[in-house]
Amino acid sequence: MISLPIDDALFNYRVAGVAILNGKVLLHKTPSDNFWSLPGGRAELFEFSKDTLVREMEEETGMNVQVGEMLWVSENFFRYNDKKHHEIGFYFKMNIPDLTSQDDFLGAEGQEELLFKWIDVNELTTVPVYPEFLAEELARNPLETKHFTSDFRDLDAM
Repeated sequence: MISLPIDDALFNYRVAGVAILNGKVLLHKTPSDNFWSLPGGRAELFEFSKDTLVREMEEETGMNVQVGEMLWVSENFFRYNDKKHHEIGFYFKMNIPDLTSQDDFLGAEGQEELLFKWIDVNELTTVPVYPEFLAEELARNPLETKHFTSDFRDLDAM
């Protein structure tokens, strides 16, 4: 996985999928987190980003997905579990052709449980979703291709 510790920080290369159906977007979180994010994960060395998303969704949910066009690129600096992170994220449209229900369900990342939930895009401003640009962008119709930066130079203040 492309996740490199550098001094007291971590660099991640992450790929995530945007699945919107019936006005709801698929999000996930760990039981200990107090925020939601789009499903996906870290790329492996010499793995194309679209292949990363297919692999991560299969590993975490058992679902086969179809990856569409890239929507967003995000350069994100943040603190998570008391560690500074520098993350490059690619966000793709994602279709789940064999989806039979939009009920909540459990998945897993290794030994860690993941809760998956379909949340109405118009309610995203009432729940914490990261990176922060997602709530506004997911409510757009149609979605627009963009590049985002989140520049928190003074991470100690976070």
